[in-house]
Amino acid sequence: MRPRGRGWWRQADSAQDGKGDTGVSGVSATENRQAAQLLDRIALVAANRPAVTVRDDQYIYTKSQGSSAIWGGPTTPVRDSKGRVIGLNTYKGDVQSEQWDAADGRRDGRRHLVALTSKGELDPSRTQDIAMTGIAYLTFRQLQALPTDPDALLKKLESDSGVSESRLTETVFENVGVILDEATLLPDLSAALYRAVSKLPGVRVVENVKDGAGRTGIGLTYTSSDSSSTSASGCWVFDTKSLTYLGTTKSALLEVGVADEKGEVPGSSA
Repeated sequence: MRPRGRGWWRQADSAQDGKGDTGVSGVSATENRQAAQLLDRIALVAANRPAVTVRDDQYIYTKSQGSSAIWGGPTTPVRDSKGRVIGLNTYKGDVQSEQWDAADGRRDGRRHLVALTSKGELDPSRTQDIAMTGIAYLTFRQLQALPTDPDALLKKLESDSGVSESRLTETVFENVGVILDEATLLPDLSAALYRAVSKLPGVRVVENVKDGAGRTGIGLTYTSSDSSSTSASGCWVFDTKSLTYLGTTKSALLEVGVADEKGEVPGSSA
């Protein structure tokens, strides 16, 4: 899932003075500190991933799994007695998504959706291919251009702000979540993103959460100051032992890599 919007945040006083009470973020200083410590460990793991070289003519491949509500499909046409299309029927259940995004953003991408049965098996009778036109948020080349110093990264995000102050922190948290999949191919940026998020008030640890594929891990989420509800993007989920990024509670990241053509799975020709 790729939410839109940009934003900025401001550090809560209670998280700065070390008190254990709940600050303006709705999350106590202790909870914020636990999240920051976990994010620092996650950043160290992310920084040790191998760097990947990507050409302009290649595609970033991501394979994900989650509810069909995220991707809006697969869909099948609904026809009347004369065979005319009068609507669309959207599959309701879990879906596997494979997506190819042009590294330079200058060519259309592709998304291939396959429904999953109640047993988690692919259902080839329910598929859909969608042409991905335009740029969803940031291209891979734009990700490469982002600063890898956490403070400089925050300043860059600040320059792209465009929401009300009450939603700035939540928007930043969600926007970072949008790019975490592809950022795993950029170790320095990935580590910087986690360290930048560690500066946010309102971020807390959630134990024993499941990603979109049902894998159990440790989670991180944002809670707003005026509500007990978590971020619209849910929790980020990490493997409890290795601390590798698994995805979110709504969409699991199963694979990420580089492909030469749309429809090609990285390593399939090896």
